[in-house]
Amino acid sequence: MRRLASWLLFPATLLLGLVACGQLMAAQVNPGMIVGLVSVVTIVIVALAERLLPFRQDWLQGQKDVGVDILHNIMNSFGFREVCKIGLLAALVPVVGWLSETLGSSLWPQSWPLPVQVFAALAIAELGLYAVHRLCHEHATFWRFHMVHHSPKRLYWLNAGRDHPLGVLLFVLAGSTPLILLGTSPEVMTYFFIIEAIHGLFQHANIQLRFGVLNYIFSTAALHRWHHSASTVEANHNYGQTLIIWDLLFGTYYRPAEPAPDQVGLEAMPRFPQNFGQQMLAPFRPYSAFEVASDQSTAEAERA
Repeated sequence: MRRLASWLLFPATLLLGLVACGQLMAAQVNPGMIVGLVSVVTIVIVALAERLLPFRQDWLQGQKDVGVDILHNIMNSFGFREVCKIGLLAALVPVVGWLSETLGSSLWPQSWPLPVQVFAALAIAELGLYAVHRLCHEHATFWRFHMVHHSPKRLYWLNAGRDHPLGVLLFVLAGSTPLILLGTSPEVMTYFFIIEAIHGLFQHANIQLRFGVLNYIFSTAALHRWHHSASTVEANHNYGQTLIIWDLLFGTYYRPAEPAPDQVGLEAMPRFPQNFGQQMLAPFRPYSAFEVASDQSTAEAERA
């Protein structure tokens, strides 16, 4: 049963989420409410599965990170992210109207079958997300904000939402702007956000899962753990947020024989702060503040 669950849990949850999305849209439930309801159910499934089918037992143990990650999810992942989406939509709606009027129709291929439209939306958004994500790893200025997301020393479902507000803004702009400008329908966007939400929770989850061929479609937990490796050489791969197709195309796909790196986190920054307020300020401090510590500063870092 455990082996069967390791194969079926992710695809079954994703399929059920999509079916529920379709049923709720048919009942004319608000799209935001649909995404919220499906996300809550997925959180319950993932949180329980981490206890029943853990990938690593030591990752079940808190490291004074649960409260910090809860704040990140409330303030950044749910709060600020939604504000960014609403603001971006409000700013671009006039542009979309102008484009549609000028061209005589929406740029989005609304006549395509719905599943094809949803996959197209994912592929288009993922190209922008891939580019920004890679930029955040390869250029120091952008890494300053993204390193907050890489600061956890273990991976579990709740730290999927750990991020800096400016990092959140970058990713929202990269993923949502092209879809809005193309005039993607609310129905397709709802399915898009459902897939993102379910996948993101599983991507960081501490669950023993098997993905098989899905490792060449989705940026699965098996791939994403290497992206969180403490080794920079290993971490600078697998940039896909939901899909892994652009990593395959651009040569940044990485899947060694081992199931996961020995350590995750910021190996070169042992003094990176572990409380929410200091993490918000971290991008504006010199790297040297996190790299080498005297006995006194080490004690201060631990208290932080």
